[in-house]
Amino acid sequence: MAILAAVSCDAEDVLHRRRCISAAKIRIGEALRFVGQQAVQLHGGLGVSDEMRVAHLFKRATAIDLCLGDADHHLERFIARPDFAAAH
Repeated sequence: MAILAAVSCDAEDVLHRRRCISAAKIRIGEALRFVGQQAVQLHGGLGVSDEMRVAHLFKRATAIDLCLGDADHHLERFIARPDFAAAH
């Protein structure tokens, strides 16, 4: 998805470009959230303490997900497209 978004950055069709970038943001955000939550779960209470590197990485993943709109924002944007139903 990241490669698709990178390749689509130069697309002349603005709607296609927005759709690809939103799709990548959704997928990457979901993956970041899943991996971060699983890492914290694996380490238990220590997973959120500053002594563990996983806590820092989870906070960073959360910040990355929120940058330029989180996955939920981009999902709403993706669904709001008029051709959403036609694409499936």
